[in-house]
Formats: sequence, C-alpha cells, structure tokens
Amino acid sequence: MGDILSRISKNLVGSEPTPKGLRFAAVSIIISGTESPSVLLIKRAERAGDPWSGQIAFPGGKMQPEDGTARRTATRETLEEVGVDLGKSAEFLGYGQLTTTHTGTMDVVPSVFLLKEKVDVTPNEEVASYRWADLKDMLAPKSSSSYALDSGGKPVQLPAFLVGDYVVWGLTHRIITKVVGPP
Repeated sequence: MGDILSRISKNLVGSEPTPKGLRFAAVSIIISGTESPSVLLIKRAERAGDPWSGQIAFPGGKMQPEDGTARRTATRETLEEVGVDLGKSAEFLGYGQLTTTHTGTMDVVPSVFLLKEKVDVTPNEEVASYRWADLKDMLAPKSSSSYALDSGGKPVQLPAFLVGDYVVWGLTHRIITKVVGPP
C-alpha cells in the first residue's frame, strides 16, 4: 500500500462516531488507486440558501433517521449526488475524525472508501462539476495556498489547496488535513 494510504489508515477508526448533539452529516472520501491515490472532489452547484453553494466538497449530506450509520449516510448521498454505488464498487476503510462546521451547528464525519473497480461518475443537479485529485500533488507544498474570505467586510485568509481551478478550503481542507495527517 502506498505511503499516503498508510498515513490515512493510521487516522481512521472502525467504530461509529458519536454525535455531540448537533445536526449530523457524513461525506465520502473516495480513493482511487493505491500507488498514486486520488480522491473525488465535487464543486457544489450554485443554489440560493445553500451555505456551501459553489464550494469544493466531498459527496455527502445530512443523516436521515433511516440511515442508521454515518457510513450508510455517506453511501446514500454519494449514490444520489454522483451515481457511484460504494456498496458494490468500494471497500470501506473506516471513519475519519468528526469535524464541526465553522458555524458550530453540524458535525461531519468522513467515511473513507477505496475503490475496487473503475466507476462512472454521473453528477445530479446538486453537483456543478467533479474531478479526481491526485493526493500527492494536492498535498505538495506548491499546491498550498490561502483563500481570502469576506467575513463581515473584513478579509480573512484561510489555508487552501489548489487543484487546477478548484480552491479547496474550509471544511473540506480541514477534513483532508485530518484524514491524511502529517507526512
């Protein structure tokens, strides 16, 4: 298994995360390849009222009562958003660390999957575009940048990764950083 996958596996747990009383969501970190792993990133469609409108993200969404587990939430949302059936095409590796959104209103758990076969990505209306991002390239120092966010009229610089024209910042940046861990 490649160096990055070894790093990731050290940061995962198999047990279901315990929500802290906030709304609960799950995202899928879908890894393709073992020697040169890449992850599926989506650009969310521009939608009024969506706090993540137009941002770079992982497929995922809010847990529904019938889901029962974060893994099932991530699997359901991935099938809905990008047409990938993780139950058939991937191996579940474990959960990453629970991450609270910047608003403090939702806990998000990364569910990490390794593809066993090539998949076709078919985005729904919630997804403007997608791409496979090479983790080694994304985590390279040349890809590190910052993102200027307007916070009440004041610019705030946040850490970011550059993946072509995708700027990966905020929650997605924090999740990748926690799941991959230090070199």
